[in-house]
Amino acid sequence: MNLESNLKGLSHVEMQFVDLSGRLRNIDITPERYVDSLTEGKVFDGSSVHMAPIEKSDLILKPISSTFFRLPWNQKAARVLCDIYAADDSMREYEISPRYILKNQLKKAREKGFGLYTAVENEFFLLKNGNPIDKMGYFSTTPSDKTKELRQKLFEILPKDANIKVEYMHHEVAPGQGEITLKVDDALKMADNVSTFRYLAQNLASVDGMTLTLMPKVKAKINGSGMHIHMSLSDLKGKNLFYSKDDEFKISEIARNFIAGILEHYRALTGLAAPTINSRKRLVPGYEAPANKAWGPKNRSAMVRIPPFGSEKSARIEFRVPDSTSNTYLLSAALLAAGLEGIEKGLDPGEACLENTYESSGWETIPERQEEIIEELEKDKLIESVLGKEVLSKYVKILKKEWEEFSAINKKWNPSVITDWEMERYLQL
Repeated sequence: MNLESNLKGLSHVEMQFVDLSGRLRNIDITPERYVDSLTEGKVFDGSSVHMAPIEKSDLILKPISSTFFRLPWNQKAARVLCDIYAADDSMREYEISPRYILKNQLKKAREKGFGLYTAVENEFFLLKNGNPIDKMGYFSTTPSDKTKELRQKLFEILPKDANIKVEYMHHEVAPGQGEITLKVDDALKMADNVSTFRYLAQNLASVDGMTLTLMPKVKAKINGSGMHIHMSLSDLKGKNLFYSKDDEFKISEIARNFIAGILEHYRALTGLAAPTINSRKRLVPGYEAPANKAWGPKNRSAMVRIPPFGSEKSARIEFRVPDSTSNTYLLSAALLAAGLEGIEKGLDPGEACLENTYESSGWETIPERQEEIIEELEKDKLIESVLGKEVLSKYVKILKKEWEEFSAINKKWNPSVITDWEMERYLQL
């Protein structure tokens, strides 16, 4: 479809981008101004989203045309994701942009002969008047499964309107909890797809008078919502480098090295994968979320899992720490860098874990408190090299501010209590 057809009948276009915290930002422009923005861009205030100093606050948005589509709930409006550029004569991509950081890391990987492919499981709760929309559990069926109608809409809209391939969907373990998994794609496209999924899912729920929350832990003593990332490396011809027919788990030495790199940096990676105070309340034993440093085949108590796969094409690893409060661009870039370091150094992940880590002892645990996460991020040189000192400083500042606000009201840390402060801050994230 040509540009004229795309814009016909539109009242406005939503130009969107993701800030350092992972939040989707938006400015509406007229169709005529959108045409100009394809070449000239659209200026915005970068200081108000903590991405530029006030004395040099202007930044420029440029549309990524492949992400343009009309909104299912308003055919007079469209949205498009944007890259961020510096507002100077260089017109270079802005180094602090999360999308640029991932692009830059993928470029470095290609120069070494690697491509990263990812698939993402998006878990969420669907609420009506503040309560889960049903009382059902894992793999429930209609009519008792009340999440199905919205999931079905997304299953149809994502590929049809947003050109996002989906793989499967189902009711999750907790009441009112669902999951939709996006089909494997290039890591940059997948990060774009995750942003689009969150936007579409929450808006479609709102149109139907419901709240779709991506909050990691809505209630204590039930499962939280994760955003598991499945990863594989390919060579530049597309061959999956994580497969080996001779290995007991059918994964290659490269895959083992990659896992070892992630485990080497898992403490700092947690600050990107599960960055909020509420995130840490999901990462506790007993609720299918990782709490310990471990890897193993089919093991949902492990931090890195080797899912069953039937072919070379589908060989992969699954990182189970992330949730939807993460910035998928920054996280993907850091995971790639950690994995590649593991390959370059020939790191060994150690013995695979074949037991339930919740019921055994001796495991190294994920940092629990926000101040621990901040400390790990600040001292990890690999993460600093990926994000850059300026981005890391700004990102850590966001986490510190959140911790200060939380601890000013909640004097004691209790991972088994979801506070009113968290509900207010994260429920409609």
